[in-house]
Parts: sequence; C-alpha cells; structure tokens
Amino acid sequence: MPIVAGCGRLGFGTERSTDAATPPDAGELAFGAGCAVGLAMDEPRWTGAAGEVVNRCATGTTISTVGPGTAVAGASLVDDPVRGRVGDLPLPSGCVQIANAAGLHATTGLTLSAWIYPQSLDGTNPYGVIAKRTDFTMDDAEYTMFVWTDNTVWVDIDSRNDRAHGVKQVVNGAWQQLTAVYDGTLPAAKRVTLYVDGELDAVLPETSPRLTAYPSPLSVGCLPELPATKPQIALGGRIDDVGVWTRAFTAQEVAAWYQATRH
Repeated sequence: MPIVAGCGRLGFGTERSTDAATPPDAGELAFGAGCAVGLAMDEPRWTGAAGEVVNRCATGTTISTVGPGTAVAGASLVDDPVRGRVGDLPLPSGCVQIANAAGLHATTGLTLSAWIYPQSLDGTNPYGVIAKRTDFTMDDAEYTMFVWTDNTVWVDIDSRNDRAHGVKQVVNGAWQQLTAVYDGTLPAAKRVTLYVDGELDAVLPETSPRLTAYPSPLSVGCLPELPATKPQIALGGRIDDVGVWTRAFTAQEVAAWYQATRH
C-alpha cells in the first residue's frame, strides 16, 4: 500500500519501498486489500488532459485494474495550508471522472472515503463527493455519497430505493473525513454505516444483499447529472485522499484510516 509523507503509513501518496528487505506491515496489507481507487491529489498540476489524475491503487505493487482520472469543468490542484496539495472542485461542475472498469464493481462489500473542505453548503442543495451513477432520473446508482439536506451525509447503495442519511452536520470552512461502509452480509437494518472523522455517525438500512454492476463512470467531487437535466453538481470546495475499496472496512479500520490520513 502506498504511503504519504506526513499522513501516516496508510495514506495515498508516494509509494512505499518495494525492497524485499522492507516488507509491508500488516496495516498496509489490510488496507491494500480491495483497493480500487486511491487519489492522493498530489500531482504537479491538472490541465484537463485525459488520465492525468493518478490512481494510486493501480500503481506500484497494487493490482487495481481501474484507470486514472481526468479533471473536468475547472477542477484543479491547489496548495492547502492544512493538507498540502489537494483537489479544488469549483461550482457548478468541477469534477474528476474515472471510466467504468471491472475493478469498480463491488459485490457484498464496499467502502467509500474522502476528506472534504466544503465552501458552498447551503443545507438544501446536494453536493457530490463520490458517485457512480449517470443521473438522478436513471436508476443506475451503483453507489453514491454526497452532502444534502441539513448538510448531512447521504448514500445510495444499489440504486436510490433505500436512500438514507446521517445525523452529524458537515460544515463549511473545515476539513472533515466522510466514510461510508456497506456490508451486504449483515442484516438489512445494519448494512450501511456512516462515519465522520473516523467516528460512527449512523447505521442505516439497505435491502440489497449485493451490489448490481452498472456501466456508469465514477465521479469524484461531483454528483453527475445529464446535460438535459442540469449541470453536474460539484462539491464546491476542496477534496483529498479519496478512496474506494470493494470490501467493507471494520470500525477499527475506519478509525485507523482516519488517523493515518490526518495532517
């Protein structure tokens, strides 16, 4: 699993040594399992060229088949005083898009996580964080995490039929880590858990015991909409250390990931 300077041994950043004399520790191996997408947002710059946003889960010794991302609609890299190099997703549609790939399809387990610094939340409109869907009018939401009503965290797992949200309010002008975990092997009432800053926010129901694979791309930092509907909805802020795993983290792993990626 790659490491990142200043963020602990489990963050997405410059890769760890592959020297056989320095084997990865148990934590690196555990977090590397199921790693599909890992965006450190630490490239020199984004120009909008195809594939310039590096997926750390597909580099070095990791085996993700998911490709790199592309910055669109004004998404750029900026230097943040707290977290260093981060992505900036301006309204209305700044986003990083990753093409659909087999490695993005989870089955009975999924973990989504991102550090966000919102600047435009209004308690009413939705603001995207991680979304594998095409449009709200299409029932192809494989998985989605966004901030919406009352500035709480919302998730869609295997379509919108069980849409639910957390309790803790996300705030403008501060870095917060959002993590959503889906475990289809659990009873329906306990299949989704939300965490804010590594701490449990809510336990939510989900009827689907496994995820359905859809051909929609993965969007980071926005909530996709078809042009005929309205522009895709950007986070309207900054984002860092975005991760997608095709397995369910334990509560201990969520807490460890939070600690590992703090600055």
